[in-house]
Amino acid sequence: MDPVEPLSPEVTRLFAAKEQRRHKLAGLPFPEKVWAVVRLQRMAEPILRARGRQVRVWDIEGAVREAEGRTAQAE
Repeated sequence: MDPVEPLSPEVTRLFAAKEQRRHKLAGLPFPEKVWAVVRLQRMAEPILRARGRQVRVWDIEGAVREAEGRTAQAE
């Protein structure tokens, strides 16, 4: 087996930044994580549609409005 070359300082810095970002994202509240998934879905949607894929982005704004409507009716 060939010896592994040591990582350059730049690559080490990038891996450290990636780990910090993952910890930051893991600490987000659940609703923020859902919003992040929806943003990623919206970014990927035009690319996937151009490839002929059927895409459905979660409509969480509609779900929030619906839930707020139910809350207002209950009061």
